[in-house]
Amino acid sequence: MTAPLGQLLTDSWSSFRRALMPIVVGAVIFGLILGVAQSFVGQRMVQKAGSALEGLGFDQQQMEDLQRRIQAGDETAMNEFAQRMQQLGGEQGEAVSGALVSMYKGLLPAIGASMLIMWVISLVASAYFLLLALDEKLTFQGALARTPGLIIPLFLLSLWIMLRSFIWVPLLGIILAIILGPRFVCAPVLLARDHKGVLESASMSYAKTRGQWGKILGNTFVAAVSAMIAVMVLGIVVGMLGMRVSGIVMPMVNMLSTAFITIFVVRLSSTILSNAK
Repeated sequence: MTAPLGQLLTDSWSSFRRALMPIVVGAVIFGLILGVAQSFVGQRMVQKAGSALEGLGFDQQQMEDLQRRIQAGDETAMNEFAQRMQQLGGEQGEAVSGALVSMYKGLLPAIGASMLIMWVISLVASAYFLLLALDEKLTFQGALARTPGLIIPLFLLSLWIMLRSFIWVPLLGIILAIILGPRFVCAPVLLARDHKGVLESASMSYAKTRGQWGKILGNTFVAAVSAMIAVMVLGIVVGMLGMRVSGIVMPMVNMLSTAFITIFVVRLSSTILSNAK
């Protein structure tokens, strides 16, 4: 049997607070890197869009003025931009389509590199927060030193779980993943804490969670929604400080949310494994 949801949330929050310093340091570092990658892609998109629209008759100075006004929340500027685009669509439909295709092709390398960087950072952050969730006494340096050794096994485990959950199957895969995915919730704990192999961790988790699917899915869903609401509230507050500040701070906030969910899942998994012995 799993622990009650209230107790899991309370214990997870207590663990989060005890490991707050290394969690915050990790969230700041990983969040900054993610923010830089996202900012780079955003700037590239603006540059490409500006070049494409300039070739269609937009004045560069006018575009910069519209951009500043739109960022400031000027609805009139948004309407002007929409009207101009509609006019161009009617007069130069083929030219607009060609410019957009060219713009997207030019953005593909930057988007691909950014997605790769974001995926790698997310994987590293997951390994880092998993180590802190398993041992809240770890310092930032201690957790960071052990993180590289966990990255590849955690990646292989995630890949194997994806295959075992049949999420790769078109259309039907989502349903199968919802049915089978929660059964592998204990696998990362078995891998990192008990030093089991990738295949053994997945198999043991599937066996030990028999009859626990509903509680695992329900508890994880409630924890995820709670974290999402907290992120949304903080996002509203941070958004009042401006788009630039929001672009820097929100990735860090998302990392803090990831840390809490990781701790919650580890707590949930530990209760399942202890009761399954």
